[in-house]
Amino acid sequence: MKTAKPWSKTTEPLSYDQIYRYFEQALEECLESINEFENDYYQGITSSLTHAPKIQSSKRSVSVNALIAWSRPLNELRNARSLHDIRNGKTIRDLLSEARAGTLVESISEDSCHLMQQILDKTNEHLYSKIPVLTNKIADCMNLMQQYFLSFYDIENIQDIIQKKKKEKLPDQYVETAYIYEKSRWLHIFHVNKSLKILREMQQRVEDSKGIVLSSLSRECQELAVRCDCTSLSYVFALPETYIEARRAVVGLQTWLLEDKKYTSFIQTSLKVLDEKYAEAKKMFEIGKAHLSQAEYRTDSFRIQLSKVEQENETNEKKLDELEARLETKERDYLSKRLTCEVYEDQLKKMLKEADNREDTLNNHLSIERFQQEIRQFSKELPKLKAQMDALQGRLEFFKQRKQELLALRVECKKIEHDLQLALEDKILKENELNRVISCRQTIRNIYKCRATNDLPQKIFYSLPVKSKLPGESSNDDLSKAIRIVAKYIGRDWSRLYWNLPFYPMRGKEEVSKDINSIDDKYHRGDVFRDQAVDSLGKWRRFHTRAKLDDLMQALRSINRLDILQIIDRRIVKPKQSMNDNQEEIDPRKKEIEDLNRKLNRLFEKIHTGVITVHDTYVYSKIGLDPLQPVRKHRPLVMH
Repeated sequence: MKTAKPWSKTTEPLSYDQIYRYFEQALEECLESINEFENDYYQGITSSLTHAPKIQSSKRSVSVNALIAWSRPLNELRNARSLHDIRNGKTIRDLLSEARAGTLVESISEDSCHLMQQILDKTNEHLYSKIPVLTNKIADCMNLMQQYFLSFYDIENIQDIIQKKKKEKLPDQYVETAYIYEKSRWLHIFHVNKSLKILREMQQRVEDSKGIVLSSLSRECQELAVRCDCTSLSYVFALPETYIEARRAVVGLQTWLLEDKKYTSFIQTSLKVLDEKYAEAKKMFEIGKAHLSQAEYRTDSFRIQLSKVEQENETNEKKLDELEARLETKERDYLSKRLTCEVYEDQLKKMLKEADNREDTLNNHLSIERFQQEIRQFSKELPKLKAQMDALQGRLEFFKQRKQELLALRVECKKIEHDLQLALEDKILKENELNRVISCRQTIRNIYKCRATNDLPQKIFYSLPVKSKLPGESSNDDLSKAIRIVAKYIGRDWSRLYWNLPFYPMRGKEEVSKDINSIDDKYHRGDVFRDQAVDSLGKWRRFHTRAKLDDLMQALRSINRLDILQIIDRRIVKPKQSMNDNQEEIDPRKKEIEDLNRKLNRLFEKIHTGVITVHDTYVYSKIGLDPLQPVRKHRPLVMH
């Protein structure tokens, strides 16, 4: 199997696998250089001593063994001049000068001076020749990774968030994958830059009057100094600090490399989850929409019924007072006649009793007959009045019953309108959730399309705009259709066409000639001319950031391929013009419906956030949400 060609940062990359291999090799070389520098520092100095100390323990690291071996002679040299700490190169040079001149208070061994000289020379050698090269290589890797390892997701004020200057605003949970990677990406850049800054400043720090302060070094160096009894020899840890920071930077870049390898697959997984969430949210929205439709239908039907009862009640209210007045008149008439009848009956009984005790007279007989006649008349009239009163009372009871039914309907209508409001709120919440899922799904889909584009590394290399297009995705735009037509009919003229195509940014003649030769050498079997035309037009579309159909048609005119122009005009240009002419008119109510939806969303956002605290009842109408006026419990009956 043929191995892939390694990538050089100055040439066009073919794939991300090639870029990944480049960074893996470059970062591994950086780690090997750090290990080599570290061994050279510890073992090189130790082996150059006249009386090299024996390794005290094979279980300890090289650094620990070396520093323990250096501790006694270096502290002896420091104490000879009564120094509190050895922090910079000037102090060491002065100390060595005094040792050679023999002006030190105490006598010191030659190995101590030789060891200190070796540490000074090795530190200068590494800081001025080796560490800058390593620093530039790590910085170069970081800059290239920053260029090619893109998340395609923007976080506002990310640099201030990383430096904890601004509070982090958590993202939607559906886009956490993209957010976490973008944040991690900037964190790696921040920490690597921090380590590189330490590496670049170390030259100045070792010669500064303040020198190397042990408390300003990393925790690893401080622990190493305490363990090896070198807490008063800060200068010795200048190079170990650079090794630790350089290794930390390289490990950070390796971690970033692994994260970028997994990022596309994680985005694809998130997209699958969002597709499932979208189907679920859409189903719930349709259910909420159906419930709202049912609630609206039920409310409309109930309002029609209530309107009819209201109209009936208005008519009944006009008749109610009249019936009550008539009933009152009938009751008075009935009571008057009934009392009169009872009085006549009592009087008649008395007269009949008196007539039995005394002789009958003519006048007494006439009075009895008159009373009996009146009583018989009352006996006929009273049942009729009673029947009329009962009829009026029945009608009054009916009207009162209808009024009670109206009050009950009003209460029920208020309840139904409240249910409608709840259904409307539920529908809006589900619609908002659906829109949220759609928005996040579109964001993740665009990220995945950008990351999965086959020519993404080439576009980044040439600083071309990256379009969100899946590999192998069929293109139905006019330019793609025209390219397929041209590739089918252009034949051997594909190279002439490529010479006449415009490019932005500009490509020189040498680059165009190189493209043609590369494509010409690439295809030898099958429909060669068609494959060459497809490849050349695809390359033109990738390199020409402003590619459009007119550019391709103008190039065809330049080489006098009018036959292909006629085919493009017949299949693409004219059908498009016809489609535009026959396009249906947009629904004039669309804007009104969109405005209504925006108003509803704003209203219920205020309700849920507590901005609106008054618990009013709202009704859903064609023009929006209207406050429902409160209905009084007892509405007086007024005759009109």
